[in-house]
This record gives sequence, C-alpha cells and structure tokens, in this order.
Amino acid sequence: MNSFSAIFKRDLQIALRSGGTWLYGLVFFCVFLTLCAIGLGGEFGTLRPLAPALIWLALILSLLLSFDQLFQTDAQDGSLIHLKLSGISLKSYVMAKCCVHWVLSILPLLLSLPIVVIFFDLSFGLGAGLFFAILAASPALICYGAFSSACLVGYKGGGVLLVLLSVPILLPVLIFGIEASVQYQNVGLGALEFQALTGISLIALAIGIPAAAAALNVTME
Repeated sequence: MNSFSAIFKRDLQIALRSGGTWLYGLVFFCVFLTLCAIGLGGEFGTLRPLAPALIWLALILSLLLSFDQLFQTDAQDGSLIHLKLSGISLKSYVMAKCCVHWVLSILPLLLSLPIVVIFFDLSFGLGAGLFFAILAASPALICYGAFSSACLVGYKGGGVLLVLLSVPILLPVLIFGIEASVQYQNVGLGALEFQALTGISLIALAIGIPAAAAALNVTME
C-alpha cells in the first residue's frame, strides 16, 4: 500500500506540474464533439439520436491518445527498471498508474458531461445514463488500455499498434456503453447492459492489471 501511495502521489504531482498536458484528452473530446455537431448540420433533431454514440466514440478516442505514454516515460528514464529492482510489486505499480490515469482522464470527462448534455440538448435521463454508464465502464477502459500500453512499451510507433490492439478489446464496452446510456431512461441501473458493463469491468480489474504487470515484466527481461 505504501508503494501504491508513493507512485500515485508522484505521478499526480508530475501531471499537475506538466503545464496542463493532462487536459489534452478533454480538449480532444470537446473538439471531436464540436466538429461532429458542425459536420452533421447542427440541428438538434439530427444530433439527439446520435449523441450517445458520438460521446462514447469521443471518450474512447481521447483515451486511446493517452494510453501510449502510460508507461513509456518511466521505461525511457529508467524508473521502471529501478522500481522492479527495488522490489516494488508491479501489480501495485500498474494499479497506481491506472488510478492516476482515471483521475486525469476519466474524471474531467465526467465533470464535463453536464455541458455536453446542454450542448446536444439531451434529456436529464439520458445525461444521467451517460454518466453512470461511463462510470461503470471506466475500470474496463483503463485496465484494458493499460494492458495494451504495457504490451508495447519500448516499441517505436507504438501508438498505431496500440490502437489496433485496443479497439477489439474495447469494442464490447462501446456497444454496451451506448445501449446502457439509452436504456437507463426506461429501466435504470437494473438494465442488462449495465450488468454487462459491470461484469466487463470486474473482469478487467481481475485480469487486466495482472496481465499488464506480467507484460511489463517480460519487456524488462
């Protein structure tokens, strides 16, 4: 737990001192939605039915842009090797990195959702559905992204490979996430899609973190 706290605080401090680079995902999220709205004509009648899918696509694309550097910096400056030699559990390291990434990537997007709901003129029920669906799916998004990033540590041009590796894993999350957001208005949190998202996230927590730690261990040998 001490190693987890130390890594979490270190990465959070580094991010906050980086001059706002951690906000690039949020900027991309907003720009993507704005361009989609303009490209589709800006009519609320056209945008409302497409809004859940557009928001989920913007979310996943913004996360894919950030996964490439999740472990890359520590690998390049030697911190990763030092952490391994110091005896710190790689599982604790990966878990801390995932928690920091959630705070810096998912939390700002969740906080911006009310503005997005107003932007697309969505109902309160659909906005709440999007919020709870993203919250339920966020462990799966982060853990599977961490696994993909860990597999490609040290590879040049890993960004493209990361997208190719991550998309098939994240596709079920996208499908169930869109449906859960819509179904919340009718069924609430008891919708089957929410149960599926919760199950996927629990599996990701159980498998994704150890798998990412194992992948990092292999790349350092």
